[in-house]
Amino acid sequence: MNAKRRLSSRKPSVHPRSVDRHSNSAGFTLVELLVVITIIGILAGVAVPAIFSAVSTARSTAMKMELNSLDTAVQKYQEKYGDYPPDFSDWAVVERHYRKIFPRISGDLVLLQTLLTDVNGYNPTIMDRGEVLAWVLGGYSSDPLRPFTGPGGPLELVGMGGQANDVPVYQINTSKENSLFAFNPGQLDLTIPAENSPINMSNYHVSGDGDLFLSYAASTKTTTPFVYFDSRTYEYRNPLPTSKGFNGFWRPDAGPIRPYISDIVQTDQTWQFMKPNSFQIIAPGIDGSFGWLSKQSGTTGPNDNDTTSAVYYQYPTGKAGQVVIDNNGVRTHVLRNDVNRYQEPVSANKVDNFQQDNLTNFADGKLIDELKE
Repeated sequence: MNAKRRLSSRKPSVHPRSVDRHSNSAGFTLVELLVVITIIGILAGVAVPAIFSAVSTARSTAMKMELNSLDTAVQKYQEKYGDYPPDFSDWAVVERHYRKIFPRISGDLVLLQTLLTDVNGYNPTIMDRGEVLAWVLGGYSSDPLRPFTGPGGPLELVGMGGQANDVPVYQINTSKENSLFAFNPGQLDLTIPAENSPINMSNYHVSGDGDLFLSYAASTKTTTPFVYFDSRTYEYRNPLPTSKGFNGFWRPDAGPIRPYISDIVQTDQTWQFMKPNSFQIIAPGIDGSFGWLSKQSGTTGPNDNDTTSAVYYQYPTGKAGQVVIDNNGVRTHVLRNDVNRYQEPVSANKVDNFQQDNLTNFADGKLIDELKE
C-alpha cells in the first residue's frame, strides 16, 4: 500500500528538450522579423504611391466637377440675360453688355467704371480674370436701376465718407440674391480687417487683395482661382501702355495663363481658339499653378514690358503659338519650335510641367491625358 502511494505521488517527468521546443515556437527569430519587416516595406512601397495617386485623382476629379458646374452656371447666365458675361479685359465690351441686359441702369455703371479705373484709366487687372466668376454668378439685384448696389446686389453701402461727407463707401455684400452658383464660402477670399469689430467706414468686407471683387479658389487646398475668358476678347490687347498688354491672368503664386488656341489654322493664318463663340474656364490642377511660358512674352505680370507679343498654348498638341504685333499694327501668328507636350522650354528655367494638369471646360480631363501629338 505504501509503495503504491509513493508511486502515485510522483510527478511525471518532463524532458528538457520538450521545454526548449515549446519556448522556441512561442516567438520569432531575428531572421523571421527581418523577413516580415522587408515584406511590409515592399507592400508599403507599392501601396503608398497608389494611395497618393488615388487621392490626387480624387482631388482632380472634384475640381473638374466644380469647373463643369461653373460652366453650367455661365450657360444659365446666358439663358437669363441673352449674353455671355464679359471677362472685364475691355471696358467697351463691359459697357455694351450691361446696357444690353440692364437697359435702365443708371449710376451703377458709372460706379463700376470708377472702381475699375486708376490714374492711368481703365485697368483690366483690378477685376482680373480670376475675379469675374464670383462677380457675375454671385447675383445682381432685382432693382433694374441699381443691379449692383440695390438690395441683394454684389455691393452694399457702408456709409458716406470723404472730406465733404458725400462720397459713398461700399463693401462686398454677403447677402446676395439671384445667385446662379452655390459658392463654397471657404473658397472665396472674403475678408474683413477686424473680424470681431462692427462694420464701419474703415472696417468692412473686402476681398483678399483689398478691393470689392472676390476670386473663387479652385479648391480648398489652393488660393489659385478658376479663371474665365470671354471669346470676344480672347486675343484682346489693351492699347494703354499700363494695361499689361494682351488679355491674360497672372499672379505670383499661380503663374500666367491665357486662352487656349486649337490646332486648326484659319485660311488667313490666324488662330482659332477653343470654344470660339462662347468662353473658356480654366483651373490650375492640384499643383495650384498654371505654368510660366505665357509670361515670357506678352505682359501679364507687373514686371513685364513686352506689350507687342504673347504666347498661347495649343490644344491638344501642347505646342505654343506666339502672336507678334509690328510697328504698323500688323499681327503675325507663328508656332514656336521649342515647346511640345505643354513642356516649358529651357529658357523658362522651370522643371515642373505645371501646364499638364490644367483643367478646362473643353477637355474631359487633364490636358496631358488628352494629348495628341
